Amino acid sequence: MTQVNRKSLGEAYCPFSDEQREHPYAFYALLRQQEPITYSPEVASWLITQYKDIRSILAQPDLFSSRDVTRPVTNVTPATSKVLAQGYAMMPNAISSDGLNHQRFREPYVKAYAAARTIKHEGRVREAVNRLVDELMPARHADIITQFAYPLTLEVLLHTMGIPQERMADAKRWSKDLIAFLYSPLSEERQVECAHGLVAFQHYIASLIEERRKEPREDAISEMVHSQVAGAEPLSMNELVSALCGLVMAGHKTTIDLIGNGLVLMLNSREHWQKLGEHPELLPTTIEEILRYDSPVQALSRTTTDQVTIGDVTLPAGARLLLVFGAANLDEKQFPEAASFDMQRLPNRHLGFGYGIHFCVGAPLARLEGRVAFEVLTQRLPQMRLVPDQPLMHSSILAFRGYQRLEVEW
Repeated sequence: MTQVNRKSLGEAYCPFSDEQREHPYAFYALLRQQEPITYSPEVASWLITQYKDIRSILAQPDLFSSRDVTRPVTNVTPATSKVLAQGYAMMPNAISSDGLNHQRFREPYVKAYAAARTIKHEGRVREAVNRLVDELMPARHADIITQFAYPLTLEVLLHTMGIPQERMADAKRWSKDLIAFLYSPLSEERQVECAHGLVAFQHYIASLIEERRKEPREDAISEMVHSQVAGAEPLSMNELVSALCGLVMAGHKTTIDLIGNGLVLMLNSREHWQKLGEHPELLPTTIEEILRYDSPVQALSRTTTDQVTIGDVTLPAGARLLLVFGAANLDEKQFPEAASFDMQRLPNRHLGFGYGIHFCVGAPLARLEGRVAFEVLTQRLPQMRLVPDQPLMHSSILAFRGYQRLEVEW
């Protein structure tokens, strides 16, 4: 357990340290129980860790703005700004806007990724999962992140967006650059490198936008380009580019981590893996429990728009909050036996997809991919196990929690 020798637990919050990155939950428990609202100089934010407080904040978007969600963790250097000037201005998008502006971005996403429309992609998802398993099986060993979860989720997302599969390698590289740029502490050299990737990403997305203006298709890019919310301005080119780059980034990263985190939970207990293979009807509740127990989205920010009191702490307008979903989803006051992984947990009102008007529009697609992936893997590779003694390292990203590599064998 983390040793604390400072004035407050907030001062001991070091999410990029090896210890807290790899083993955050014991420290989260201390925060929830002793200082559920505390200031962290490390991220210049008030940490919010109890379920009831986070859910209340998410239910009041007028008081708690999303405007700073995509503010980079590292200050942008002049050299980086010079590179970024060659691309498109980074604008607010669905995750980082409020009110009518948020509606302008969200409405086309809702249409593109509605559950009734998403279920039509199940055949494509199942075909991709089986094809990837076919490719892996002869070797009897794989890094399941880079050889399965990454190509699966990126292929499916690009298909729904209408981006050609031959650009998958570029999209993967550019998405990694954007995630690192926003959510990782970077040297100036690495920040500049990421900025070059982001600019290339922006110009490619802009070319697709121009194509869809002329020839709309049944895909998410066309929905964004041709959407019009009553009483609001159409999305500008800068807004469209920012929104669609963000969709590629977040639309597959969280599902990769859902699959990776879930596999570790399942394979650490042969009983869980075997049970899931014998009872595929447990897949929906198991997916929800993975999202609760080891949340792919660990934290997102909000900013107060007025003086507000949370618990016994009063904060001024402009205060930045970090909502620690990973802590809230293990809150003993909300979830009986919260520290136990329960494949049949009901009810399970976790915050893995957020809550309120910013509830993740990609949730139906993520659930579909997770369900099909675990169903096929448990049926076709029932002897899958984690390679012993491998170092399981998480990516150093504030918002997301997922493994860099995950070696399995069968």
